Amino acid sequence: MDLKKLELRAKNIILMALEDNVNDLPIVAGNSGGKDSAVLDFILKKYWFNYKSIYTNTTIDPKGTIGHIRKYYPHTTILQPKETFYQLIERKGLPTRLNRYCCEFLKEYASVGKMIFEGVRSSESHKRKGRNYIHIDDRKWQKGAIHVYPIYDWTDENVYEYIDLNNIILPPVYKYSDRLGCVACCAISRKGHREKELEYNPLVRKNIVKAITRGMAKNPQWKLTCATDGNGELAILWWLSGKTMNQYFDQYNFVGKKGVGWEKDI
Repeated sequence: MDLKKLELRAKNIILMALEDNVNDLPIVAGNSGGKDSAVLDFILKKYWFNYKSIYTNTTIDPKGTIGHIRKYYPHTTILQPKETFYQLIERKGLPTRLNRYCCEFLKEYASVGKMIFEGVRSSESHKRKGRNYIHIDDRKWQKGAIHVYPIYDWTDENVYEYIDLNNIILPPVYKYSDRLGCVACCAISRKGHREKELEYNPLVRKNIVKAITRGMAKNPQWKLTCATDGNGELAILWWLSGKTMNQYFDQYNFVGKKGVGWEKDI
């Protein structure tokens, strides 16, 4: 399908969603600063839709992202979380693929009780395939939020062609990566990709090590504290491995003791 038809389909999906907004939910558009958000924002502005553009500062996005938002998207409101990613780590430990609690605290709070347009696409990952263009969030705490994906069926080639055609400027992260998102996100499965992102964002790695070291010092009962003896550097190496603690620290047998925490036997 050519770009003009894709653009018109995106426009019609937006119109359909707005017509279906029978509860008059506030209308917002998520703008991460990335390539998909850039395309969506361009379409929303082109057709004069009335919406509020928001960027949720995850405090762990690649360097240069917020500066890019401020320069090229002055209409986008930058939202600050109640806790930074590092404060969350200190309080709750390192997030994992099975426990990605960070999304709720750093991003998903912005969609509660709203209709939100997002640049989500099916080709981004297997998890994002099979969705509808319009999705009603059934999690109670989201209070009936509606997610709308106008460019859901666009390919990477479609996105980059549209960007080139409309002279859209992308943030610095695209000089070394094909994605903009939380640095070293635990959902990334490509081998070595998380490590590469941390190489380009060394301060993020340093701060993660500091945060988990503080967290383990405050929480001797954590299994990770037991496994690493409170060593933050060892903790981040486990985190980047993508393995479970039992797999990574397979030289130990871990025993959970009620009211005490964990102990390990060699």
